[in-house]
Amino acid sequence: MQKRVSLLAILAVSATAATIYASSGVESAAKPKQRDFIVAGSDGYGTQECLASQSNCGRIVADAWCEAKGFKAALAYRKLDRDEVTGSTGSDAGKATDSFLISCKE
Repeated sequence: MQKRVSLLAILAVSATAATIYASSGVESAAKPKQRDFIVAGSDGYGTQECLASQSNCGRIVADAWCEAKGFKAALAYRKLDRDEVTGSTGSDAGKATDSFLISCKE
């Protein structure tokens, strides 16, 4: 009889702990948080030259951008087509400026 009560108590405590953990908002390690940033090539830091080349220089710049924003590293980066950017940032319409997408992960 005591073994049954002990087993039921252990099961009840385990179920309660699992429920509390599941409802606590803790995200699993399988789903890292991701955020995308659009970076103008004319930002003054020389990002256009490195990001456009798809070389190690581009990876370094993308990783540094993500780290500066509080993320671990860049998942990916690429040049955006002109029709992917709305131009809502107020840049000069007469100047052609490349923009880049940097995807960061936590």
